[in-house]
Amino acid sequence: MSFLRTEYIKRNKVKSIAYVLGLVFLVWSVIYFGESLKAIFTSADAIRNWVMQYGALAPLALFLLQVAQVIIAPLNNFLINFAGGYIFGPYMGFIYNYFGWVVGAIIVFWFTRYFGRRFVNLFISQEKLIGFDKIVEKGTYIIFLLLLLPGAPDDFLVYIIGLSKTIKFRTFMWMILIGKIPGKIATSFLGAGVADHSSVSIGIYALFVVVSIAVFLKKPELWRLGRKDCSSPRT
Repeated sequence: MSFLRTEYIKRNKVKSIAYVLGLVFLVWSVIYFGESLKAIFTSADAIRNWVMQYGALAPLALFLLQVAQVIIAPLNNFLINFAGGYIFGPYMGFIYNYFGWVVGAIIVFWFTRYFGRRFVNLFISQEKLIGFDKIVEKGTYIIFLLLLLPGAPDDFLVYIIGLSKTIKFRTFMWMILIGKIPGKIATSFLGAGVADHSSVSIGIYALFVVVSIAVFLKKPELWRLGRKDCSSPRT
């Protein structure tokens, strides 16, 4: 396997150099900004204050924050989704939240696929990896449902999918592009509903929760899988 990787590097020097430089930049960013990001993610108000300080660039700040929170797992995704809706309304909040998360997930997927478990261990302990390996063994349908429903550690799942040798990038893309829409919409509407005192927006989130509970009641094994190694809400 090491021989094959050496041959791959020889044939793809530019791509390999780009991956290595990207990894160096990523590790530096985590070391330099890691504690600051954790402080930002203490509450929705902290996120809102941080985003709003950038003025006209606030949408870009939220977008990049979504990218970062996928990479630096685990950070609380619920808070940033809520803050996005609170600041920018349900529709633009959803767009920034959704596409930021998707871009972050794609970065994680390719870095994980290229560098393997050593890269993943920078963010996820080996003990947790063993637990999530069992989830991948359940197949793409179960993984898709975990991405679709609230409560599951979806950022962790992206790392595990990247390690999987059976899930192709095309499959991964449809899983995240479809699977993250309901949760991002619902939480963005919740944030907007609180900001605007809109019972309709809050009702949309409540509907999402009710439907999710119904699915969990019908398939209780999803709840056990999703919560096994999860310590913070993810949507």
